[in-house]
Amino acid sequence: MDQGLCHWENRRTGGMAGWEPGRSEAWYAEHGWMCNVPELASIIGANTDVVVVGISSNQEEYLKEFDSVFVLTCSPETMIKRLNTRTDSDYGKHPAEQARLLAWQKSFEEEMIANGARPLDGERPTEQVVDDLVREMMG
Repeated sequence: MDQGLCHWENRRTGGMAGWEPGRSEAWYAEHGWMCNVPELASIIGANTDVVVVGISSNQEEYLKEFDSVFVLTCSPETMIKRLNTRTDSDYGKHPAEQARLLAWQKSFEEEMIANGARPLDGERPTEQVVDDLVREMMG
C-alpha cells in the first residue's frame, strides 16, 4: 500500500510533508502517514480481489471496506530485526523511530484484534507467514 497510495501529511493543514529519519515526537504528533482513501476506493471499485499490505494513520476510514483484516504479531526483537533488514524503506531504522514503534506495537496489535482483525504469527519466516495469509484469504 505504501507505494503510491500513502504519503506523510500535516494533520492540521492537510499538506504533504517530507520525512527523514530521526524526526521528533513533536513532528509525528503533527504529521501522519496517510492513505489516499479516494484512490484506494477507486482501486477497490475497479477490482474483484484487492489485497492491501500496510497501515496508515487514517486506516479507520477504509478497513471496513475489506472482507478480512489481518494483523501480524511478533516479538519486539523480531520487529526490530525486520525493520533493520528491510530494503524498501528507511522508516524504522533510526533508534528514535524504533523506540516509538516499540512503545506503540503492543497496543496497536491489541486494538486491531479488538476491532476484528485476525492475528497471524509473524515470528516465523516471511514465506511461511505469506503462505498462512494466502490460506486464510482463500478460506
